[in-house]
Amino acid sequence: MPKALTLVGYDCRNFVDLGWAGKPDLEWLPWVGKAQWLLFSCNKKQLIVPSECQAIIENKVGVIYLTNGEEYPAKVLRLLLTKWDTLKLLWDTTERPFARFIHPNGKITSKYRNLELPHGIMKQGELGMER
Repeated sequence: MPKALTLVGYDCRNFVDLGWAGKPDLEWLPWVGKAQWLLFSCNKKQLIVPSECQAIIENKVGVIYLTNGEEYPAKVLRLLLTKWDTLKLLWDTTERPFARFIHPNGKITSKYRNLELPHGIMKQGELGMER
């Protein structure tokens, strides 16, 4: 997906090109936050794993989760291109950290099933899905 977005003029980076493929999320999430990159991910488990959820919050990462995965790259690319202006506005106007979910129909929500990014720093034992 990043290569396709780059070909149509968007500044995107690929985990493989950055050498992050296979690395634990806790290693690269701080870099994403520091660089102020918008993260596109299918890994909604980041909101369930307390240390990963906390890393998103502490590093002020903005994340767009694809609710349908990447099984159809052409459909995902079309969806992202169609919603790009909305995603850019979200990035420009929303305080980080944030998590949003983009659905195949183009709807963007702050909650997906029982998942959402908790507000503030989590306490010991809290999970990202419990708010």
